[in-house]
Amino acid sequence: MAGEVSLTTEQIAEIVREGVAQATSSTSVTDIVSAGSAFALVVLTAVLARYTWVLAKEARKTRESQTRPNVIVTAVHDENRPTIIQLVIRNIGHGLATNVTFETSRPLFIAYGLGEETGKEAKPIDRGPFTTGIPALGPGESRIISWGQPGGLLKMLGSSTITITCKYEFEGQLMPPNVCHVDIESFMGIVADDSIELRAVKALETIAKAKSKGA
Repeated sequence: MAGEVSLTTEQIAEIVREGVAQATSSTSVTDIVSAGSAFALVVLTAVLARYTWVLAKEARKTRESQTRPNVIVTAVHDENRPTIIQLVIRNIGHGLATNVTFETSRPLFIAYGLGEETGKEAKPIDRGPFTTGIPALGPGESRIISWGQPGGLLKMLGSSTITITCKYEFEGQLMPPNVCHVDIESFMGIVADDSIELRAVKALETIAKAKSKGA
């Protein structure tokens, strides 16, 4: 028939093969895109899950730090007796510390004397919290021990430092110990004036004595 196009069997087969190939190619691209999208979604979900877990962990740590006890030992001047050095055990945390005990790198002594030439004999601390522990220490609570005077303590310790390890429990669980360091060398040469309250008391005593003499 005039105007008709005659296709051989080989040509028809080639056209079919090209069509199948194109269809297969299109399907492969779609599958790849879908698989890529799914993989990206999985990765994003994993990242978000990890981020959420980290935030939850940090929030839990913050809550625990705000409710746990924290027992420390420091050496300070007695505000009412400036020549006296005190050892202060204090719970600076926000929870109740129980079964508080202490380990020291060397025995603790009480030593008095303003100068190193003092003839006063040092005495061991054989009673109190450092030897018997503390059954319970609430938030902000403390135990204060008179350690002695700079001269006597310096004669005994020199420039060395005593390490005191504080061990305690919280809600029946043993907490990580706190390692504290106390010394006497750092107190040498510093100003330790009387507190305002003590100066006021001394002033009143002086006035009272003056009045009693004039009477």
